[in-house]
Amino acid sequence: MNDMLPNAIAGMHIGIVVSDDFDYGPDLVDSYIKAGLTVTLYLSQPLASLYMWGTGDQKGETNSQDLIRLLHERGVVPENCQIRLFKFPRTRDPRSLSAVRNLKQVIHEDALDIVHILMGPGELWIAVLACLIRDIPVVSTMIIPKPNLGESLPAPIPWIIAKLLTLGSDIVIVNGRDQVELVSRLYKVQVNKLAFIPLGPRIAALKWADTNPQEEPGMILFPGKAQPRKGLEYLIRAQPKITACVPHARIVVAAHGEEIERCKAMIEDESKFEIHDGFLTGADLAGYFQRASLVALPYLTASTSGLLNTAYVFGKPVVATQVGSLPEYVENGVTGLLVPPADADQLADAIIRLLSDEGLRHQMGENARSWAITRQLFVANETLKVYKKAQSLYAHM
Repeated sequence: MNDMLPNAIAGMHIGIVVSDDFDYGPDLVDSYIKAGLTVTLYLSQPLASLYMWGTGDQKGETNSQDLIRLLHERGVVPENCQIRLFKFPRTRDPRSLSAVRNLKQVIHEDALDIVHILMGPGELWIAVLACLIRDIPVVSTMIIPKPNLGESLPAPIPWIIAKLLTLGSDIVIVNGRDQVELVSRLYKVQVNKLAFIPLGPRIAALKWADTNPQEEPGMILFPGKAQPRKGLEYLIRAQPKITACVPHARIVVAAHGEEIERCKAMIEDESKFEIHDGFLTGADLAGYFQRASLVALPYLTASTSGLLNTAYVFGKPVVATQVGSLPEYVENGVTGLLVPPADADQLADAIIRLLSDEGLRHQMGENARSWAITRQLFVANETLKVYKKAQSLYAHM
């Protein structure tokens, strides 16, 4: 990767702030460290604890230094990347302002050349952080530019938070092609301050695996959050048709969220389901992906999907819906199959097709794995080019 670095990038000290999408940050860190750059990772302590132990309270009283050591020992974050953990009180707690100011001061003292903020939906204090950092260029990735179906925050609040992020950023990155026009229109951002970079593969997810479980024939995995927008009910409705054609098929729901109980009540044959209700550690999630024959993402709305890219790094084909930017990431018939949203029959047909043709399923899985490997370098280099542009814009302010 060194010989592909943009001019003036070599020797740069990059700060990456992660509070929502855990694997996104470590994947960038890994690429940059391999390129010989200096990187500091500013990581939400509750988020890291969730992925390590499945609980946000750090598994009892485990301190920050122990958590940092474990992240390094497991290889999730390279040893030569400095980790700074931060924790904000609840959003409405006035102490959060003090916490974000402290984080801003730490970033200032670390003498970065640029900071890259990865922001999920509704993260007020992360958006405030972008506005507070004025002494170095700020690049932000808006992971979900527009609230999805069923988001809990009232519509004006996510807009205000996203607008704050754009005001505090020299360049905003989006992960879908059509999101450039969307963000420009919604938040009145000049197009030259926006950049499209595809969502990278979740290579860091592989590092959580403790063992190497074998693929289980007929296992259909639904991972992540069980929210209304994720369409779990349509996968449950598809089950009778799937198992009528593929009797050994079964659906594994490894998810947490408000839809679990409602959807469980819809199940006709409990013997065809395995349900893990709760937040999964990184190791647990890796195990489920390794066991799966395919991954089902029957979303009703979406921007992009980190879980889709996680399936790819484990060599699993996906059956996904034609919503948001998902068609940009699924090459229909090559890395997976695309179906219309809210259509249990076509969802069932696509799953049956893959489970009934082992050769096709494995070939699609290998195609997906190859896609992920080649995409990692491309995404890292495109992001570095955006850093260079942000430095230029900042210098001419």
